[in-house]
Amino acid sequence: SGEGATLDGKKSSNMFYISSGCSLYLEALHFVDGFGEYGGAVDVFGAGDIAMKDVSFTGCEASEYGGGMFVESSGDVSLEGASFSECT
Repeated sequence: SGEGATLDGKKSSNMFYISSGCSLYLEALHFVDGFGEYGGAVDVFGAGDIAMKDVSFTGCEASEYGGGMFVESSGDVSLEGASFSECT
């Protein structure tokens, strides 16, 4: 539908780092050209629940793990209407 915000990492950073039991809900976001060691757009470690609706990840890269997003030692992850394209 073209609605929502676009977050552009310009191949130099990821957009979100979530930790320490924090939970996150995101809706109608487009992650573009994120880059990070873990999770090109979103890096989640030791967090609570993560939920995303109508999000897209395009051209995001990670030097270690998780082209678009990386989640470790966290709560439940829910993705509804999510798409990943050209993420490595």
